[in-house]
Amino acid sequence: MTDVSRQLICQCGCTLVLSNCTHHECGSREIITNLLNEKLNQGQSEAAIIQFFVTQYGEQVLSAPPKKGFNLAAWVTPFAALLFGVGVVYVTLKRWVRREKQNHSSVVIEEDERYTRQLEKELKEFNERSFR
Repeated sequence: MTDVSRQLICQCGCTLVLSNCTHHECGSREIITNLLNEKLNQGQSEAAIIQFFVTQYGEQVLSAPPKKGFNLAAWVTPFAALLFGVGVVYVTLKRWVRREKQNHSSVVIEEDERYTRQLEKELKEFNERSFR
């Protein structure tokens, strides 16, 4: 019973899984549990019992939406969005790093040229004013 009751939502409005409904005066839990036990004692399969409750209450009785049709999007979309987000962050970071390296290298080249000119100027001045 516990495997089947974990796949069904209690219909009292608490939105808890049937096996976890803690309302002491929950009439819905008792009715569904008794019906569930009766069907198990009759030898019905779990799939048949679940299908009975889906026919009786609709798909909202299931603790997880079936992985088919439109409900498949409910299973796939969060993972697809997460992968897309990770991809966007990765590409953005790569571009920022590449741009920063290019900016840094051009700044380094400019500074090197400036220091080289300054060094040549000072060496020239030093040689002209040597200690003779």
